[in-house]
Amino acid sequence: MDVLRVFRERGKHLAWQRLDDDNIVGPTSGTEIDANKSYFIIRLSEVYLARSRTLWRKFYPVVHAWGATETGQEHGLAAPLQLQQLSNAGLDRVVTVNARLIGPTPYRGGDVSLVAGLYAVPGDDAAQALVATVSALTALAGSAIPVGNIAKVVTDGVDKLLGLDKTTLRLGVCDTFYPGNLLRTGFHVGLGAELAQIDFSRLWLRDGHLVKGPDPFGATPYQDHDYVVVEVERREVRDDWPGLPGMTELQEQLEGIMKLPQSTVALKREKLAAVWPEVVQTLTSSPHLTTANAYFIAANIAADLKERLQAIESHNPFETRSWSGDAQDTDPTNIDLAAIPDYYEFSDVSAGDTTAATPWEQSGME
Repeated sequence: MDVLRVFRERGKHLAWQRLDDDNIVGPTSGTEIDANKSYFIIRLSEVYLARSRTLWRKFYPVVHAWGATETGQEHGLAAPLQLQQLSNAGLDRVVTVNARLIGPTPYRGGDVSLVAGLYAVPGDDAAQALVATVSALTALAGSAIPVGNIAKVVTDGVDKLLGLDKTTLRLGVCDTFYPGNLLRTGFHVGLGAELAQIDFSRLWLRDGHLVKGPDPFGATPYQDHDYVVVEVERREVRDDWPGLPGMTELQEQLEGIMKLPQSTVALKREKLAAVWPEVVQTLTSSPHLTTANAYFIAANIAADLKERLQAIESHNPFETRSWSGDAQDTDPTNIDLAAIPDYYEFSDVSAGDTTAATPWEQSGME
């Protein structure tokens, strides 16, 4: 026996690779994420622990991700935290799929760093199981040694020996997207195995699940090693923009002008035109919006305000449109940014050279 082998271990190249677009069945892949025009989302598509139990203790997977761009950073966690508030038992049987880790984050260009870790977290109380086991053994053996003492010896010894009382890192990934490694839509797979052992040509993503075989249809679920499947998504617009910082104040500002007492439509229009550059600046300077999406939002707000002013001016008693999203509310002075529809196609107004970026008298809103 080579005793020195106990003190030596060769390093391993663990497997982390982007799946070829041809190995993905279903969603499209390979679209480049454009700077200042797109958002990116890092999503945990699937996670798997090849070993979920060691002696008395069960483990469940938790994935933590950290993403950084030149303008900020963000953390994300995928874990059954809501279920954990009820009970730790059975968390190893929870299926975690399609969990959003990071984003939507505006892509401004430059490097995007991703650090992700797959952890095995103890789910059940091993001490209870050990005490029950030792109690049964003591009763059978007729031992006079107190059960508590035996349990303490066993729990302390086994936990220290095997590290059962600790969360363990099963797989860690540190990757950076840059011009040589483009940030684009697709799926990345990390496996707790040596890279040389993995034939990625036999790995497929089918219906969001990692499978292994000569083709995606005859392949079987991959169960050889721990793994994570991380998806990079691309979006052009954010539907949740009315809830972003600064939008409540923007809504109050616009509604305040629309509700000015005893003011004519001409005066409302004049005041809206005066604050319009400030409105556009609020949107385009938001760190949570891409420049293209900001102009798209501005164009829709402008079109919506124009319709509201026309409704006030017409004094149409048969106007039935709901302006605030409430079917019972037809008051055009009630502003609700979340209820503003899309008046334009994104591609028509996202370049920033449209009416949304110019004073109202030049935008047909006079």
